[in-house]
Amino acid sequence: MLKSWNLRPCFIETFQVALTVYDELSVSFENPPTDPLGYNHVEGKLYCGRDAVELQFKTRDRAFRRSESTSVAFDYAEVERVEYVSKWFRPKVLVFQTRSPAKLDGFPGASVGRVELQVIASSLRDASKVAELIRFKQSEAFVAESESRLDRLRGREE
Repeated sequence: MLKSWNLRPCFIETFQVALTVYDELSVSFENPPTDPLGYNHVEGKLYCGRDAVELQFKTRDRAFRRSESTSVAFDYAEVERVEYVSKWFRPKVLVFQTRSPAKLDGFPGASVGRVELQVIASSLRDASKVAELIRFKQSEAFVAESESRLDRLRGREE
């Protein structure tokens, strides 16, 4: 028979593990084809690493033909906005917007630096965390940039 005081340490240990901060997070997506012939079907992953956000994707030109995977890296300072849109009875969408639209030229359905990614069911939980993680990493990048600017200004004064 278990006593109640024996259960507490186990609960506290599992609770502490649940509160760990993620340095790396990825969200898988699959955008359906834009026409009846199956052109421009996109599947891939948005990977949030320690230093940059990486958009990895493959396009399917025809029903059974895939292209090679493409990988585009963005610094956190280049990311303008990330928003997770979740409506009832609608696909869950992760809106990714960047300050450098030239990097998204190869992505089908991209409009001036903005991409809508339809999140697959296995990544829904991580997709809701991505926006907050990117905002946090952006703030770290902006603090590092301002500190380096201050250091340069201090170096000029001395």
